[in-house]
Formats: sequence, structure tokens, C-alpha cells
Amino acid sequence: MSDFSLIPPGTIHFNQSYLHYQYQFNGFPTILAILPWFYMIPTLIIIMKIFSVYLTTDWDTLEPGKNQHVFLVISLSLIFSYVFFVFDYMEIRLPATGIFTSYCAGIEPNHWLKMIIFLSFYTNYCAMAFPFLMPVIRLMILMLPRDFNKYNTRIMRIAVPLILIYPISSTFLMIPAVGTCKQLEYPYSFGSIWVYYYGAAFGMRNTTFYLANTISWLIIAIIANIALFVKLTKAREKLITVQASGISHRAQVSITKTTVVMIAFYVTNGIFVLTYYLFYGTNSILSYSIVLRPFGNELQICMVAWIFYRTHPVFKKTIVDTEASVERPTN
Repeated sequence: MSDFSLIPPGTIHFNQSYLHYQYQFNGFPTILAILPWFYMIPTLIIIMKIFSVYLTTDWDTLEPGKNQHVFLVISLSLIFSYVFFVFDYMEIRLPATGIFTSYCAGIEPNHWLKMIIFLSFYTNYCAMAFPFLMPVIRLMILMLPRDFNKYNTRIMRIAVPLILIYPISSTFLMIPAVGTCKQLEYPYSFGSIWVYYYGAAFGMRNTTFYLANTISWLIIAIIANIALFVKLTKAREKLITVQASGISHRAQVSITKTTVVMIAFYVTNGIFVLTYYLFYGTNSILSYSIVLRPFGNELQICMVAWIFYRTHPVFKKTIVDTEASVERPTN
């Protein structure tokens, strides 16, 4: 028998109204749960194709337009972004349909529900950090044209483990917490719930950490890209004569477009989380941010994957085959 005194306030657990709730088509929450799969499944296929290039390429043999660390960074960024999409979907859009409302009302708050939130936070923080490595890798190529591969390898060996560890500094508050189910507020109707948490360490909120991380990574990424732009401007004449033609040029343009979209991700996330922080729970039109936010994340995933796939010469076999014979790989 559950101890009702331990049920967190504002949750639906063991509430009779929710226990007897039966799913019926509830309009936009169900539509929003179905819609993403029409573009996220094709995008997953593209991500797998990008990652397969990294896994199957013989990186000891230089090829024009190919860079081992660029493909690794983009692959890791996309993979963690996609996994974040899955857990974010399980956190809000799937329970918002009302399909699991009765089930969730019949169970106690627990750590399994918390893991959905924790993994959503963790993968999102990782997805924030990986794009920063892109301008760093390209700077090494410009600054150390003979030894960039050696230094980029060292950077990746240090940076990747650090990025996988660093989210703990912003998710430790979840350790004592339990996962709960709560009714979504306006504009959602009765029965549309989401998975949240209760009892975080020292009463802290993830929103503060999330906003701080978003702003920090945005500033760091902008600084790194400005440094890259300055270096590219100074090296323009050399790039034109050495590598900025044919396959290598198209690869650089592709990577630049992809990087710009990655930076835009920080901006959109910052706007949404700030709006949510200030206006959630009100009847202001800005409270629609909880509805729109997931689409901002998905747009970033799709744009990065599809822009890189559609513009990078590695995926244009006919072009690569015809020009590979006249263009030599460069460092």
C-alpha cells in the first residue's frame, strides 16, 4: 500500500481522476507525437551513413575532402542529439498523448522515471559540447598544416572523454530525485502529462544549469569560430592555390555551413529555455514554448545531417571519382 504522504505535490500519482482516465484522440498532442517520425526516421538513416564513413574509411590513406576528426565530431554530435530527441520525446510528447496517463497514475514516483529525465539532460549537454570541437579541429589544420593530424588526435583523445564526463557537473542534482508524472499546463488539456522530477539536491532546478550551459557554449563557440574566420582570411591566398578548389573546396564549404547551423542551435535553445523559465504556467502566448521547443531541436538535427550529407563531396561518388584522378590530397 502506498504512503500517500510521500507523493510529491502537484503530481497525478494515485489521483482517482487520472487513474480512471481513458485515452481518446486529444488533437494536437497526438499529432505532435506522430509528426516527428516522418522526418526523424529518414534523418536517422542519414546519420548512420555519415557515421559509416567514419567507421569504414581507411584513415591512414589520405583522400581529398575527407578528415577523420571532422567526421567523428559531426557523428558524435548527431548521435547524441538524436538520442536526446528520443528521451525528450519520452519525457513530453509521448506521455502528452494520454496513452500512459492511467498507468503513470497507478505507480509511485520512482528512479526509473527519473532516468528518462536524467538521460535527456545528459545527452543534451553532450550534444551542446561536441560542436565546439569543429572550429578547433579546423584551426589546427590551418595553424599546423604538416602535423595537424597528430595534434587533432591528441585533442580528440582528451576532449571526447571530458565531454562525456562534464554533464555530471550539471546533472548531479538528479541523484536523490525521483521521477514523477505531472499534468501539463496550458495549452494542453486534462490527461496530457509529462515526466518530471522531484526532490533534486538542495532544491536546485535544471533550468538554471541548462541556460548557463547554453550561454557558455554559445560564447565559446562564437569565439572559436571568430578565431577560425580570422585565420581563414589571413590564409585565403594559400587556401586558393593549395586546397580551396574542387573536392577540398566543396568539403570546406560543407563543413562551414554545418558549423553555422550547429551554432544556431545554441541560440534557439537559449531563447526557448529562457521563455520557458520566465513564462511557463501562465496563459501567455509564450507558454507555447513547451510545444515548439522540441521542433527547434529536431530542426537542428535534421539541418546538420542533411546539409552535411547533401553538400559534402564524399557522398557524391560520381564527382569524387571524376576529380580524384586530377586532384591530390593535401594536408
